[in-house]
Amino acid sequence: MQTFALPMLIACLVLVQSIAQTRFVDDGNRGVALPARVTRVMAAGAPAEVLLYTLAPEMLVGRNRLPDAAAIEFFPPAFRTPVLIRQLPEVDNPDADAELLALRPDVYVDYGTVDSDYIAAVDAVQKRTGITGVILDGELRRVPETYRRFGAALGVSSRGERLAAAADRVLTRYRGILARSAPRVYLACSADGFSPCLADERSGEQLAWLGGTNVAGMRASSPRRPLTIEEITAMRPQVIVVSGAGAAARLRANPAWQGVEAVKAGRVHEWPAVPYNWGARPPSVNRIPGLMWLAYVAAGRAFDAAFRDDVRGFFREFYHVELTEPQFQSLLGR
Repeated sequence: MQTFALPMLIACLVLVQSIAQTRFVDDGNRGVALPARVTRVMAAGAPAEVLLYTLAPEMLVGRNRLPDAAAIEFFPPAFRTPVLIRQLPEVDNPDADAELLALRPDVYVDYGTVDSDYIAAVDAVQKRTGITGVILDGELRRVPETYRRFGAALGVSSRGERLAAAADRVLTRYRGILARSAPRVYLACSADGFSPCLADERSGEQLAWLGGTNVAGMRASSPRRPLTIEEITAMRPQVIVVSGAGAAARLRANPAWQGVEAVKAGRVHEWPAVPYNWGARPPSVNRIPGLMWLAYVAAGRAFDAAFRDDVRGFFREFYHVELTEPQFQSLLGR
């Protein structure tokens, strides 16, 4: 009886362990053990916060940014007053772990660039705190896959599948939509407009996906400094897109920019910014409505019923809110 009982006991222990944990391989090729039932997650920064808010808002133990006055109406009442996370963990500073430990998440999630530095940071925090860390690739084309894989890992498979399908529909519909005309676009990555978003950076992914021409080019050919107004003028952008409240108005009013083709044509635009910026600040799934918006703005097209339906559908599925007509108009600065 004793010989028979020991293998049975071992088998039961293995079964209990497998029920208690599931294995997940993240985009840093790290195999990590997740609780079989995840209820609390924490974002390692703004890109992860946006992803997790769309996928599992009720699991977020806090957010890195409180909604401001302009954005708050675009969050459902239940998500308007989150716990504010004031300090995120750091790769080599144990003193910065206090909030992570106090909030007791099951999983700590980074989303965005996956390289040796970011992987090392997640590893270091996990080893110090004992809280499972996961790193996910924020590349635009991988958004559907991320929703499917990580939704299943968090135990919200049906929601992950739904968001994956919705993201895939938008990405498929808008891919290469500007390729035939290839409008010349200057994307500004600084408030003053002189630092460009480059074609092979996350900040240039939306325009590249649409098939527009990024006049600033790629990292290999771009100077590692802010551009001069002469350099920007020589690029002959037909459209300029900037970030920041009032940035477009300031640029249009700046005498130094009056000789730039896009400024003379009145085609300077500002990314919509609520509830999260529609551009690449942060470079997360908030870029999907920005993809739709940029497709129209870069082509000089008036927003139509199809655009309205796409934006409203995104807000419904991803941001958990049904837009009213006044809200829709305010998004576009009207």
